[in-house]
Amino acid sequence: MKLTTWNINGIRARETALLQRLAQTEPEILCVQELKADFGKIPNAFKNLSDYDVFWNPSTFKAGYSGVGLFVHRALSEKYGKPKFTIPDFDAENRVIQAEFEQVVILGIYAPRGEKPEHYAFKLNFFDAIRTYLQTLMNKGKEVAFTGDINIAHKEIDLHPSQRDEKNTGFRPEERAKIDALIEIGLKDVFREAHPNEEGHYSWWNYFPRDAREKNIGWRIDCTYMSPKLASKVTRAIIQKEEASSDHSPVSIDFTL
Repeated sequence: MKLTTWNINGIRARETALLQRLAQTEPEILCVQELKADFGKIPNAFKNLSDYDVFWNPSTFKAGYSGVGLFVHRALSEKYGKPKFTIPDFDAENRVIQAEFEQVVILGIYAPRGEKPEHYAFKLNFFDAIRTYLQTLMNKGKEVAFTGDINIAHKEIDLHPSQRDEKNTGFRPEERAKIDALIEIGLKDVFREAHPNEEGHYSWWNYFPRDAREKNIGWRIDCTYMSPKLASKVTRAIIQKEEASSDHSPVSIDFTL
């Protein structure tokens, strides 16, 4: 099955591209970030999909800000049972969404950027809450996949050499330590495990400089972490760089259940 995460940077702006991506790649599960729309402004095309059940945590905290969605293919639900869709209690700013199957929990997130001091503190606390939540699920015997725009480049290999300044938000030692903490409880960065020493794999390119994507001056901040048993079943991990309508490209993980 295919699990894809994509920061679409506005569902209204990305309506055509997202519908095309669903039709062309047919992910069993798709997590999207930065809807930038409340439910009423989500295009109707996504409310009547024939092949997908969709659950939203739309932009209610602040108009045109944040918001996440989770698509589950109905063929997957027919095979493994329809998932329970929820928004975990630690959610803030419409950043978290969950689909729970009998043995597997998919947690989709849009992590704060953390530019301002108060939001940076919020970001660090957000990752502490995620770690505690995932640890609890794993202690209950659940397999977990934690996926989305995490807004942290974990290692130097995960961003272009010109960006490797530890003063940069998204690459500060305290932020990277939060990813270390996730790995300490057993979670696996499945893309990096599939491409352990390969540089140049990025999923986000800033709009400035304008040729950042062309020159591949990017960051790998769209990631999927899985519990060990689930991670061992990964067969492929790719960044779909051909999809360039957003400043992020989709990242897909193929695995077996």
